[in-house]
Amino acid sequence: MSGPKFQARIGYLTLTTDELAFFRLTCDLFPTFESPLRFLEDSDAQPGDPEVVFESLQKRGLLNASSSGAAQHLMDRLTPVSECNAKVSLAAKGDGTRARNFYLSGDGGVEYRRDGDEHSFGPLRSEAALAANLTQHFQASLSDAPRSLRMSAGDYLVFAVFARDLRGAPGENSGDDTMSLDEVLAYFDEPESKIVRTPSDETWQASVDTLRQQGVLVEREGGYELEPTWHPLAREIVADRQHTITRFDFLDEQWLVREVSIYPTAISAYRLGSEPDGAVVIEELSTVTLADRLAGVVGTLPNLLAAEAITTLKSSRPEG
Repeated sequence: MSGPKFQARIGYLTLTTDELAFFRLTCDLFPTFESPLRFLEDSDAQPGDPEVVFESLQKRGLLNASSSGAAQHLMDRLTPVSECNAKVSLAAKGDGTRARNFYLSGDGGVEYRRDGDEHSFGPLRSEAALAANLTQHFQASLSDAPRSLRMSAGDYLVFAVFARDLRGAPGENSGDDTMSLDEVLAYFDEPESKIVRTPSDETWQASVDTLRQQGVLVEREGGYELEPTWHPLAREIVADRQHTITRFDFLDEQWLVREVSIYPTAISAYRLGSEPDGAVVIEELSTVTLADRLAGVVGTLPNLLAAEAITTLKSSRPEG
């Protein structure tokens, strides 16, 4: 998704607002309420010079054989965006890239992006192909035994504090980054809130012991530190470089929402999620599990039992 000209990517087709307005007049576009092309209907968009637009479209081979409307290969791209019943997005925090949005109708989806007066449409993809495309955004683990960590909410709070204490320093710990129990508790000098309670020494020590037994924390002289192999993930979490893949299904009264959160590192990718009992799960993703997790979100039929694709309902509203 990098690069100044999205529309220059192979397989992507760009239309101007005038050209889209032309296809609205030929009855090729019927934007739904949730479609990003809805503005054409709401503004009663008209092409500035229909004859000029017609000639341009004809030269580009975007009209059908009778020149009365859009060619079928163009309709394959326009229809899912115009008459969408679902949307899949990939949004990344912290790296400055724009979200990628795919609009789905029936069994296929098309990526859409707008840059001012230019509207770019990707190739039509099946849901399986869309999931595979998103999978390529991440580096799956090559380890023969990808790691998985299941923590209570209290254990994860301890993990987060030790992750925060890395302070973004590269390389291995020098030994000066160990934290005593008093230093850990010092992070919670602020008054208690209704959401997170300031832990007692006993509960912190219990969580520290649990994480030590799981190999997440190691004991050094004077305290504990995060085991070095967890440092790349910890830095991504602290920097809030979360990548979220979300599917919105546009129902009549509410939207069905599923999502999965992934933290990529240079050599792997981790899913961070929760389970119905409140446990926090960190899962290093192999090629197979990465594909499975994304397919579970992108696919039409929700797996209501999958913790990594928690399904929720929200009130419908316009979404760009």
